[in-house]
Amino acid sequence: MQSNWLLQKGIFRFITLNLLVAIAYAILVKFSHEFATLSGGVASVWFPSAMTLALVFILGDRVLLGIISGSIWAISLDLLKSSPTISLFYFILINIACALGNCLQPLIAKYLITKFAAQKDIFSHIDTVLLYIAASIFSPTVSATLGITSISIAGLIPWHSYGISWLTWWLASALAHLIFTPMILLWKNFGRSNTKINLWEIGAVLLFLASFSWLSFGIRYRAEYLLLPILIWTAIRYGKFFASLLVSVVSLIAIFASVRGYGFYDKASANESLLLLQSFMGVFSLTSLILSAAIEERLAVQLELKQTLANVENLVIARTIELHQSEALLIEANLELEKMVNIDGLTQIANRRCFNDRLELEWDRLCRDQKHLSLLLFDIDCFKLYNDYYGHQMGDDCLIAIAKSVQNILLRPADLVARYGGEEFVVILPDTDLKGAITVAEQIHFAIKKLSIPHQNSDVSGIVTVSLGIASLFPTSTEIPSILIKQADTSLYSAKKQGRNCSVIFTA
Repeated sequence: MQSNWLLQKGIFRFITLNLLVAIAYAILVKFSHEFATLSGGVASVWFPSAMTLALVFILGDRVLLGIISGSIWAISLDLLKSSPTISLFYFILINIACALGNCLQPLIAKYLITKFAAQKDIFSHIDTVLLYIAASIFSPTVSATLGITSISIAGLIPWHSYGISWLTWWLASALAHLIFTPMILLWKNFGRSNTKINLWEIGAVLLFLASFSWLSFGIRYRAEYLLLPILIWTAIRYGKFFASLLVSVVSLIAIFASVRGYGFYDKASANESLLLLQSFMGVFSLTSLILSAAIEERLAVQLELKQTLANVENLVIARTIELHQSEALLIEANLELEKMVNIDGLTQIANRRCFNDRLELEWDRLCRDQKHLSLLLFDIDCFKLYNDYYGHQMGDDCLIAIAKSVQNILLRPADLVARYGGEEFVVILPDTDLKGAITVAEQIHFAIKKLSIPHQNSDVSGIVTVSLGIASLFPTSTEIPSILIKQADTSLYSAKKQGRNCSVIFTA
């Protein structure tokens, strides 16, 4: 009698668990469609994948029935709304393929990690973190292949779009594994940290997080990678769970902002928006996982040093060397992060490196589109005399004011002003012909004159002025971007010869 009651209780728990999983899966599908899908119907991240991998890790294959039910439920609703309608055979085929893929995806990832991981704690060692990353990236290839193939066979997706559709499916699931699954799996670490929580410190972190998020995704200021120091600080001070939580929060902000048309990741092309958004989230999540593991390993090494210090001097020396190596790796990682920053330290606009990368990118793009690319190169007239008379601090203030003034003129996201040299600036104007470039040049002259920055030692005027070279052409595959720079530089030289405070257009 008691055994029957226990059996019934076990069945009831099993059914309840899988029912909850199915409901959660369907809700996350809807959540992905409504809150994580960019213009063009491209999903940036697939939230159900994060849940299924975490559940399979925690509860095993007991949740597979719920995953299958939730998958069939969500997919059936979408298929019933599809146009044109599909036959019953294809309806069943797609459901079976997708449900099978959604089950195999977390099972394969778990098998690879448990099979080859040297430690049980996945996120505390760099080698197991790298294994987790590899499994998280590989496992979605199965579900993407099964799902996209079945949908293509049914005729809902043309075969010529198979590649981009497969890539979109795979990237959305892989990012879900990398961004949100670690936070779920590390939830058990919440409250176990011995680090004392400082409310002022937490408040400062939240303030910087809100400020940089608003700058990046609210007013389109290139400050998104300033969130990386906050991530590093959080990982060092509060450990891997809070670092993964921060990654999830920042990723959600980036997703929701991009979906609603804010930030730099909302582009005219859905594929371009998807790639930019996913690359940012991918870099952020990978940095968190590897950095947290490195810090955990460093702390483990420090603990071993303390435990063996009294008895084994040689072991202490060996562990100290390992500690220094770990610190060197952290320094190297920080240097790599700094290289990613493309902002000029003084003027807070794009630097030379950012300009070079953007020029090559726009050159290739406009070469394909056969559209104009214009370049403005200008520098401040008699700036050395300005520095000699007013001092370098006033010279810096002058550079900052001019950079800000020109940046306010450029209203299109694709336009870019960068600091090219000491007092030289450059403006990239994609999809802009010569007439448009002249208009922008006139606006720059007007804006700088409106600043009315005194320049008593100028040979040109009593206020700061600029000389400007204009170049515009159709990019071709037979030429290189530096030709446009040379043309603008030639025009700038001519403007200086003609008395400065003017614009000269390049002519062959």
